[in-house]
Amino acid sequence: MRTFFCLELTEAVKREISDIPHSIDSPAYVKWVSQDNLHVTLKFLGDVNKKEIPGIKQQAEKSAAKINPFEMTIDKLSGFPNPGFPKVIWLGSNSPPGEIFQLQENLESRMENLGFEKENRDYVPHVTLGRTKDENEAKIEQMGSKLKSYELEDNWTVSVDQLTLMESTLKSHGPEYDPVSRLDLGKSS
Repeated sequence: MRTFFCLELTEAVKREISDIPHSIDSPAYVKWVSQDNLHVTLKFLGDVNKKEIPGIKQQAEKSAAKINPFEMTIDKLSGFPNPGFPKVIWLGSNSPPGEIFQLQENLESRMENLGFEKENRDYVPHVTLGRTKDENEAKIEQMGSKLKSYELEDNWTVSVDQLTLMESTLKSHGPEYDPVSRLDLGKSS
């Protein structure tokens, strides 16, 4: 089963965020993420055997217990690898809370101890909105210009009190996500 750790968003926030792609007149072809699949990824595990889930969950519970619930403001629109050439279009925070980095680092370390490869890029908390699937690099650069000049009309404060282990099933219409486990922050079992 294909799995990852994430922070879920409320239905109201997902609904409002999912309107943003409609207001971006994209010159490049973008595969937008469906409203149901919007989340903040903490750690992608990839394919795991079902037998590994109890050990993964146990280590994740220890990570979650170390961090108290917190709030994150989503108020930034950008792109990876950079805003001028956005292969991935995302929403994030101009001032991400320290707790999200502590949670991610602790989770990363515990998962590495279980044999999962450590991510070699700096962690940037974000909600992926879409991916440019255009072969024309000039169109991707034009999209970057639009992103840089785009002004978010709203921002969203997200209350984070759970860490979710999510299963991703690839279907013909795109991935479907199902929670495997939701772990409360700040509570030891």
